[in-house]
Amino acid sequence: MRKLKIAYFSGRMFSDVDLSFLMEAKEMAEIDYYVPIFRKYYKGAAFNIQKPSPKFGIYPAIELYPELTPCSRLIDANRFFVVNSFAAHAWQPHNLWLYVKFVWRLRKYDVIHITDFPQYFEIPLYFLRKKIVLTVHDPIPHSTEKCNAPLVLKARKWGFRLLNYFIILNAAQKEECVALNHLEKKHIYDSRLGRYDYLRMYERQHTNGAKGDYFLFFGQIASNKGIDYLLEAMKRVHTQYPDMRLIVAGKGKYPFDISEYKQLDYIEFRNRFIPDAELAELIQGAYCAVCPYKDATQSGVVMSAFAFNKPIIATNVGGLPEQVEHDKYGLIVPPCDVDALANAMMHLLSHPEKLQEYADNIERDYSEGPKSWKEIAKKLNIIYQEIAEKNKQ
Repeated sequence: MRKLKIAYFSGRMFSDVDLSFLMEAKEMAEIDYYVPIFRKYYKGAAFNIQKPSPKFGIYPAIELYPELTPCSRLIDANRFFVVNSFAAHAWQPHNLWLYVKFVWRLRKYDVIHITDFPQYFEIPLYFLRKKIVLTVHDPIPHSTEKCNAPLVLKARKWGFRLLNYFIILNAAQKEECVALNHLEKKHIYDSRLGRYDYLRMYERQHTNGAKGDYFLFFGQIASNKGIDYLLEAMKRVHTQYPDMRLIVAGKGKYPFDISEYKQLDYIEFRNRFIPDAELAELIQGAYCAVCPYKDATQSGVVMSAFAFNKPIIATNVGGLPEQVEHDKYGLIVPPCDVDALANAMMHLLSHPEKLQEYADNIERDYSEGPKSWKEIAKKLNIIYQEIAEKNKQ
């Protein structure tokens, strides 16, 4: 089986999963990694870019953004590029022209793997649609306003209509996605998220006195995240375990008034972008991570926590039960249920031996086991080979 030439085109918001995958996949295929950078959108996940470059075009990523140099410890810097558009409005003609040139460059690849539905000036990608496989991170859109914006929904509609091949990351929502978008099952491939091992470059060699005296919520602040239920649950936990704290870390506008909770000395809000080094420190120091979501698909938050074998308390929505597996890697509780969430938190506090049991299970299954990136990359490489063969026919 010859090594295929793959173009992997993915937004900065997925850089955590992408880097973790590419660390393993680089041994199986010749993969060039392309990331779009736009004037207003340049930070995200593993990319803590300080300021967008005014240069316009396709450049080696580290040449244009030296702050991405740590990525060279994980992937080949010679195969890492940014598609750098710098304009006030997405519809400006020279952005479109940049992506026409980008498509011309992509024609040499056997397969083009993208991770979001093309929008705006990315539309020229459809000229190569027979070579494209799209990872659908959200088989069913989240309930947030952003995910249901008209342009986003229109991009999904046309993507499902024009593309032939899709990768779904959780089994729980596959059938609904197929039915909703009138897809052919033979063109839908199954995969999963692995743990975000790229974060392990920030792993501490020793604990430095970390006491694990806080629960941790981290990630984008949004209306579907259930943070209001977590804050109320923490108030109940605190009555029984007054030394425990809660840290809520992530950027975004709270959909409710948090002034009451800001007065509580056992709840800390870090309402800003959290760089990787800080995130890794927070995860490693936490007692347990919590995902109290009201709705979800699969969650990269779970895989970030699993990078350090940190167990999770999550809700029974979307693909979370598939990821966390109740009483194996953590606990699953009903969504929007303060009592159930508080009880789960207190259960783990009263049974600390469970944390080690869950951590051992995560390490066994996600490092070298069936859920490891090695196994995921093998299956994706088979998908690439199959698509490449179909395009030859």
